[in-house]
Amino acid sequence: MKSEKLFSLLMVLAMFCWATSFVSAKYLAVYINEHELVTYRYLITTVTMLPVLMVMKVSYKIDIKNLAIAIICAILLVAYTKLFFLGTKIGTASFGGAFITTLMPIIVFVIMLIFSRKKPTGRDWLALLVGAVGVSTMLEVWQFDLSEIFSVATVLFLWAAASWALMSIATSQSKNVSPLLLSFYIYLVATLFNTVFFYENVNGSVFEMDIVFWLNMLLMAVGSTTFAATVYVAGMQRWGSKCTVYTFLVPFFVIMLGAIFLGEAIQLSTVFGAILTIGALMLINNVSLKDFMRLIKQDIG
Repeated sequence: MKSEKLFSLLMVLAMFCWATSFVSAKYLAVYINEHELVTYRYLITTVTMLPVLMVMKVSYKIDIKNLAIAIICAILLVAYTKLFFLGTKIGTASFGGAFITTLMPIIVFVIMLIFSRKKPTGRDWLALLVGAVGVSTMLEVWQFDLSEIFSVATVLFLWAAASWALMSIATSQSKNVSPLLLSFYIYLVATLFNTVFFYENVNGSVFEMDIVFWLNMLLMAVGSTTFAATVYVAGMQRWGSKCTVYTFLVPFFVIMLGAIFLGEAIQLSTVFGAILTIGALMLINNVSLKDFMRLIKQDIG
């Protein structure tokens, strides 16, 4: 029982660390551009993944098919990282975090419905309706005209969510490979791909950057990627789909962190919209409110 509660707390911490990446991106935008961010972030992540693989005794061998999937995922990961970074740079971290983390699973769901032979059920249509209302609420569609709703930041966040959704679908096609090993190769290929085709040092040596830069870079690379991804993968192996419940905490962590560290106003439309889209995700994942509240009570009890 104690080990279960400890791991549950680790899951909450992992979701908290994932949320910090949006706030860290806002700080890092002052120091570096999107191309430098990808190289530095995933280089550090790749290096810190090595001891994780060693401790968990995961072989480095990977077959051609899974390597091809890793390459596709790496390109999509590079696109996602740059899009969310640019969106956060000109927009707000709280809106971006809530928008991306709630919209991404819905995009996956819609794509899977389109390409599957399964006929949508009444529950599916209800989930999509609630999700659409939730996203519209976050965008405050009743206040602006079309050009204002789809601002540059919103479009960047939208494409970021789509990139992550496509990466999730590509990842699901991998077979007979450790999720940790696949993640390692995704980060490695992302680092190599971005460095070869996009990287250019325009902001000086990172070793001359101050403590604020390094705290946020390490938080993004090690905290929100190496640690959070490892705990989430371990959780999926331990609990299965139950882990999806914990991802519902991310939007609220982002909104809270944005208010505390960036002074961003807590918009009721963002909070209420996030609640609605989380409700849609609970319908999609067949998670009841009772299950969600039981997990929260278990974590704080």
